[in-house]
Amino acid sequence: MKKLILISLLFLVSCLSEERNVNKEAKNGFINLKNHSFPLEPFVALTGEWKFYWNTSPENIQESNLDRILNLPQHWNGYQMDYGKLSGFGHATFRMHLELPEDLQETMALTVHEQDTSYAIYINGKYYGGSGIPASNTIHFLPMVKSTIVVLPHNKNLTIDLYVANYVHRKGGVWNDIVLSSYTKAENRLTKHKINETILSSIFAFVGIFFLVMYFYNRDGRQTLGIFLFSLAVLLRTISTGERIVLEFIDMPYWALLRLEYVSWYWSAPLLYHYFYTIFPYDFSKKVGNVFYFLSAILTLGLFLPPVYFTETASIYPIAFVLNGLFILFYLFRAYQKSRMEAKPLLFGIGLILIGASNDVLHAQAVIHTTYIGPSTVVIFVFLQVFTFGRIVRQNIVKTLEFAEEQKQFSSSFSRFVPTEFLYHLGKNDIRQVDLGDQVQKRMTVLFADIRSFTEFSETLTPKENFDFLNSYLQRVGPIIRHNNGFIDKFIGDAVMALFPYNISDAVKAAVEMQEAIRIYNSHRANCGYIPIEVGIGIHTGNLTLGILGEHKRMEGTVISDAVNLASRIEGITKLFSSRIVISAETFIEASDNLGFHYRLLDRVNIKGKTESVFVVEVLDGYEPEKSKRLIACKDDYTLALDAYRREDFEEAKEGFASLLDKNPDDSVSRLFLERCKDALEKSKLESGTS
Repeated sequence: MKKLILISLLFLVSCLSEERNVNKEAKNGFINLKNHSFPLEPFVALTGEWKFYWNTSPENIQESNLDRILNLPQHWNGYQMDYGKLSGFGHATFRMHLELPEDLQETMALTVHEQDTSYAIYINGKYYGGSGIPASNTIHFLPMVKSTIVVLPHNKNLTIDLYVANYVHRKGGVWNDIVLSSYTKAENRLTKHKINETILSSIFAFVGIFFLVMYFYNRDGRQTLGIFLFSLAVLLRTISTGERIVLEFIDMPYWALLRLEYVSWYWSAPLLYHYFYTIFPYDFSKKVGNVFYFLSAILTLGLFLPPVYFTETASIYPIAFVLNGLFILFYLFRAYQKSRMEAKPLLFGIGLILIGASNDVLHAQAVIHTTYIGPSTVVIFVFLQVFTFGRIVRQNIVKTLEFAEEQKQFSSSFSRFVPTEFLYHLGKNDIRQVDLGDQVQKRMTVLFADIRSFTEFSETLTPKENFDFLNSYLQRVGPIIRHNNGFIDKFIGDAVMALFPYNISDAVKAAVEMQEAIRIYNSHRANCGYIPIEVGIGIHTGNLTLGILGEHKRMEGTVISDAVNLASRIEGITKLFSSRIVISAETFIEASDNLGFHYRLLDRVNIKGKTESVFVVEVLDGYEPEKSKRLIACKDDYTLALDAYRREDFEEAKEGFASLLDKNPDDSVSRLFLERCKDALEKSKLESGTS
């Protein structure tokens, strides 16, 4: 904070750093500069006693020792004449006799900074320049506000006449310094003033646009709109006062320029209050802000009146302006006491604005003769807002990142209950979008895996051991399913139901890898003295419905389909054949050559709930590598034996399956078919003996 204050003060000093005027007090309309060194003190303000000729143009002046005197810079309002005090309306000439150094080599110039009325400059009775057209009546009078530099003749004795006329503004006369310097110095200074004001205006414009864009990105950030409106008001104030740089780009008439100056002045205070209210709504009074809004609205309506009326507010509104600043200072100090975020730099900024505003008001009223510093202090304030806003944005970004991380963790945690893949296929990006009754039709492959004889097995374990065992088992098979582009829909006790939405071979590959993982798991269990486990896996492909089931207070994602029931039944068939992996014929046919594994046909089996039997296929790669190789090697013999069995040539089938068992005693499928052949032959003999 200390560094920020130091940088701000250095900026203010740099904005004000220029060669100051040296005041030379005139006495009875005369200044002797014969001994003045312009190289050492290049700018001389011609202040003091100027001769004052009321309602008189330069060509009609008749000098005498009884001429009236008026100290400049000063308005003529209230000047005591024989018939009373002067108002702001009228015309007059101010005369000064000037004696310059004999050895002066430079071309000298006179700078008359902007006044609120029109004026003309005469040197030794000759017109040299001015602003607008001063005249003795309103018909020929043309108001205009601008600074003027006139080149002086090479003469050591000069008579300067400043002819001023006013019929529109509340005050008439000269309220800015009349400065004598070399022409080069005068031009450089005026150019510097215009450059400074252009830079300040550019800063306000840039900051205003920046915060306006930020507001459109975040409509809830009202403080960004507040600083935009305040920057806009100060921008209009900057380009319509001082050197009035707006005239460099737009030929604006006097009445429009004057109203632009006043409307920007009227609204800068309430908009500043509004900005702070949006930042500290609990510390600033909304009612106080509304009072200033109402006052500014009334004054703005007054701009429809002639300038002589609304310019009268210049002597009243500063009170409201300063009062507004004091309210801001009070409420901001209260926010600072409550340790509100960023209250400290804002308190420093508003203090600078109050100093600058007070200086500018007193300077405009000719109470003091300094220079305008309000825009510079506002620039510092605006930069403080950028700094403050940057810190707020940074803190918001940190909070947003933390919130995003929390949301990510939340989503990650929730995905362990409702898989993100389930939401994706349901057409939802977020669990919050899910509603009761959402559903979608898909064709997928369903995998069921179940531990054999788990009921008897679990009875030997405590409840905690059961949970530990199941978690240990599921931690091994779950990643395999995800790795093969599937996702677990649900756990049903020790059973796992998984869905594979893309490729049938993904499900078969996952089943083979699951069996391999179970074999490794069993070796670890054997080392610990635990009995091994066997898992049967059934796979079927079909159309199914993913959706949200339940009621409004309790919902869950589920899958409803005959394909799911069939996959579950096929898993049960693995017990019948003592097989590891069994798939439906429909899955086998649809996969075709893309199955990628060795298989053999089993048989048609009756499925509970199905009117027609279902043909099933065994995947041989689910066994141990040695057994799998032996079964694959005997696949042709098995096919011949099965063909005989299906032709009901049970003798041939019996011999074929018996031969297979001689080669593979652990071939449970061949053993089952051999027993069926024996039963069929025995039944045939009984039927023959009976007949």
